[in-house]
Amino acid sequence: MANNMHQNAESSEQVCANCDVLEQKISALKDDLAQMEQYAYHDVLTGLSNRRFFVESLESRISRCQRYGDNCAVLFLDVDNLKAINDRHGHGAGDVLLARLADILKVHTRASDVVARIGGDEFGMLLDNLDADQVVRKIAFLVDQFGKANCTYESASLNLGAAVGYCFVGPKDTVGGLMSRADAAMYRMKDKAQ
Repeated sequence: MANNMHQNAESSEQVCANCDVLEQKISALKDDLAQMEQYAYHDVLTGLSNRRFFVESLESRISRCQRYGDNCAVLFLDVDNLKAINDRHGHGAGDVLLARLADILKVHTRASDVVARIGGDEFGMLLDNLDADQVVRKIAFLVDQFGKANCTYESASLNLGAAVGYCFVGPKDTVGGLMSRADAAMYRMKDKAQ
């Protein structure tokens, strides 16, 4: 009987030790999963959301706008002269420029806004509950902030600028249609600037 009690105590201790090991492994797996989710939805260079998150957020916004009559502006930004900067100063300079633009966007947007790097030098924004005049003022403000930004790489001073176009979610819009319209509006702004 005493031997059985001793064996039960040992097996109980072993079970507890195994539970502790399993809890540590589960905790490590949860940390790994959180890190993978971060990589799946965020751009490593800028810390902003990525294209995948932007598209999923846009799908959600379209659904809400079409169901409840909310409004959402879709903005596309294209960094000016990034290729020329990369060619002249190296890709490190371009990375500094992209990160600086991202920092400005982070500071000057609301927590409810979606700001994402959707391509090499293209960024997207989703701004809820603003009318056209407010969106135009927001764009002018951001472009002004880009122009005022102090951005240097090694000894070179880099000019930060971007063309910005926008459209609003409409009753029959799709993700692809909205992204095409915002992209076309951005290119119209880029052509006007040249």
